[in-house]
Amino acid sequence: MMKRAALSLGLICLTIAICFSQELKRKWIHGSEPCSANTDVPFQVHAYTDDTFILRENKCINYEGPFIYLLFGDDMVFMQDTGARPSPASGVAFPVRETVEKIIEEWSAKKGRRRPHLVVTHSHAHGDHVGGDDQFAGQPNTTLVGTRLQDVQTYFKIKDWPNQQVELDLGGRVLDILSIPGHEPTSIAVYDRKSKLLLTGDTVYPGRLYIRDWPVFKASIERLASFVKTHEVSAVLGTHIEMTSTPGVDYPVRTTYQPEEHELALAATHILELNDAISRMGDKPVRETHSDFIIYPR
Repeated sequence: MMKRAALSLGLICLTIAICFSQELKRKWIHGSEPCSANTDVPFQVHAYTDDTFILRENKCINYEGPFIYLLFGDDMVFMQDTGARPSPASGVAFPVRETVEKIIEEWSAKKGRRRPHLVVTHSHAHGDHVGGDDQFAGQPNTTLVGTRLQDVQTYFKIKDWPNQQVELDLGGRVLDILSIPGHEPTSIAVYDRKSKLLLTGDTVYPGRLYIRDWPVFKASIERLASFVKTHEVSAVLGTHIEMTSTPGVDYPVRTTYQPEEHELALAATHILELNDAISRMGDKPVRETHSDFIIYPR
């Protein structure tokens, strides 16, 4: 019955449960209550297109349940983030590299090409986005970009941080890299000219927008707002879901079961809404709840 339902939705599933559907309003794996009863795969893999993959980490591995992105070009595959490591005492499997390599292997076979070079980057340097870095360090045909600001600037060739916007050509697929510190000093946004997706990390997503440096964050959002006013954006994709499907209501921190999640995708208008809100606050940030996110100064 499930197979017939999948086919009726126009999905094509590969051997590692990759389902092709250019659709973001979908049900992601969202944990269990209790986690001891969880039977979900460690990483759900969704092929938004045959060159764009979205991974969602099982919330019973780590309550953060972060999203990971893979963008394929002719020469390189761009990976953003490596997930949130489980507690060493948990004994839970964390096969992030194994999952990614399987996607690359199947992509290469389908395209009839040799394996592209894997570039592992980060939306920012917080622990729940770099947990699998050690699995990629020193691996063949792989570049792991460091988490220091100097590492980020050097790899992307950003000389004027955070004002300079740069390009990264994956081979027939160009990404625009924007510096957006404020949540964390090395935060970046990534705009894919092919899919028109805008990846915004922990800076903009359906959840609590934790702000560490208010003046820097304000300037970053202003730049981001200017960008979306002049570029077509099909969806704004962050790295968590913390809001429920009820407007203005979030799940508590450390929740491992989110059966009524907000959808992953936001829109360019949400960035404009955020920019207007923080502009009105001036130099005195306050916690402010919106339907799809919460401004959360720390």
